[in-house]
Amino acid sequence: MNEVLRNLPKLPVGATTTWLGLRSQVLVVDDVVSLDRPVVFAASKDRPILFTALAWTEVLLTLDKFDFADVLGGEFYGLRVLLPYQLLGLERSAGRL
Repeated sequence: MNEVLRNLPKLPVGATTTWLGLRSQVLVVDDVVSLDRPVVFAASKDRPILFTALAWTEVLLTLDKFDFADVLGGEFYGLRVLLPYQLLGLERSAGRL
């Protein structure tokens, strides 16, 4: 949530309005800081993000091309890790958008 708030000023004005509408639909979950599987992921500060997404969701959306480079566009133990435009493309191709 804090990262959204940090990045909103970089986006067009309409993004804030959109976020206010979406915020109530966001489910806040507990962080997961370790796994019962072997993990090689260089960005230690982002491991909790990756692990928590693996525990709670099917897709991790990120704009962090540097720290998630090794898994971006692919999967981490079945969790898809995508850029937002990649997810939109998949959803359009599937006829859901």
